[in-house]
Amino acid sequence: MDPEMQEKLNAIIELCENGDPEACAFLGKEYYFGWNIEQDLDRALRYLTVAADSGHALSQFLAGFMHWSGRGTEPNEDKALEYFLLAAEQDVPEAMYNVAKILLHKDFEGNRDEALRWLTRSANAGYGAAEDMLGDVEDEDEE
Repeated sequence: MDPEMQEKLNAIIELCENGDPEACAFLGKEYYFGWNIEQDLDRALRYLTVAADSGHALSQFLAGFMHWSGRGTEPNEDKALEYFLLAAEQDVPEAMYNVAKILLHKDFEGNRDEALRWLTRSANAGYGAAEDMLGDVEDEDEE
């Protein structure tokens, strides 16, 4: 990494370490995707968690995905649901869809109505996978 880029990175790390959620969100994405720096999922999760806990919607979604998929951490469906719900409540369509998937996986019949509400919101926001899944769940109701 060139010295100028390293200096910028160090400044952003310092901002994050001093509690700036936007800096933490930026670093989390950089480390998660390996943009401009070497991918480091441990650091990504650490920074994304700080930003997510400060209310940053995309960080909430990515932290949820990491916990759900086990990327950079052990899979934890409950923690994933917690972060996805936070992002879904901030109108992130993919998070709404993932909330529904987890709810249906946990207890299809018991969580069906809530999952349908999240799928409908996600589909209404234009998320195609939610539209497809909504149709599938409704088809199962007709059987």
